Amino acid sequence: MDDPLRRKLDFKLPYPAKVASDVKGQGNINWFLLQGALIAIRLDDLKIDADEMAPILSKNEFINKILVGDAVSTMKKLPQGCVDIVVTSPPYNLKNSTGNGMKDGRGGKWSNAALMDGYANYNDNMPHDDYVAWQRKCLTEMMRVVSDDGAIFYNHKWRVQAGLLQDRSDIVEGFPVRQIIIWRRKGGFNFNPGYFVPTYEVIYLIAKKGFKLAKGGNSHGDIWEFTQEQKNPHPAPFPVALIDRIITSTNAKTVLDPFMGSGTTAISAKSHNRDYVGIELSEKYVVHAEERIKNYFDEADEISTGQK
Repeated sequence: MDDPLRRKLDFKLPYPAKVASDVKGQGNINWFLLQGALIAIRLDDLKIDADEMAPILSKNEFINKILVGDAVSTMKKLPQGCVDIVVTSPPYNLKNSTGNGMKDGRGGKWSNAALMDGYANYNDNMPHDDYVAWQRKCLTEMMRVVSDDGAIFYNHKWRVQAGLLQDRSDIVEGFPVRQIIIWRRKGGFNFNPGYFVPTYEVIYLIAKKGFKLAKGGNSHGDIWEFTQEQKNPHPAPFPVALIDRIITSTNAKTVLDPFMGSGTTAISAKSHNRDYVGIELSEKYVVHAEERIKNYFDEADEISTGQK
């Protein structure tokens, strides 16, 4: 007689599953209450990752906070539909390069650039297929936590690799992309005589059916220009004005950035009386971001009260 707990089960638990609080798990067996019945299930049989079983955070545990952790596993701890928009820019996998830039971390004339060291806790050099799979998992979780009238503003960079255009269609395929916004950094420099100065990036507006811009938001075109962020030790900071444009063009009350970095999204959200949720892998960046947010608003208070 076979053990039904060892068989591959042909159903998936509703998410999030309600764990029975009065029964402890034994080994890899966990107990669940499903429709009033207490059943034991081996997670291995369901092939459910441990982070999928993490308890869901309450609102006061994530609102206006930066959570330390991996983007995907941390987003799994957030309730479904708990944010109105996502504004984010993931690492671009720049050191996985076939060109003359930061290939394999060698960098050439870019050897002194901040991005040569990668990000804290992440070297920005994954095999391309692994990188795409990771980013699709990120987008899947973003779609889950965004409300039914919400949207994702997903910033990325197009590149030519081995003569082929990486326009990130392999990442966003199947997601409801509504529009592509191009934004350009003013200024810039270039050491390579074979290329023009690369100054633009793209934002995929990935929107749920009910999403609409705020009144006046649709007066902006789809090509934007901003001055590069200065005096920011993070290797790839957003201009605050860029996030201001996005947030003020929506009716969002709560904004998520699962790659919070130096805290720019939080600064913009607070400046416009919106709540933020941040996720960041690096504790070092979280400390810097929290200091930067505090200093930004302390300085603003001093200016408003005439102390500066």
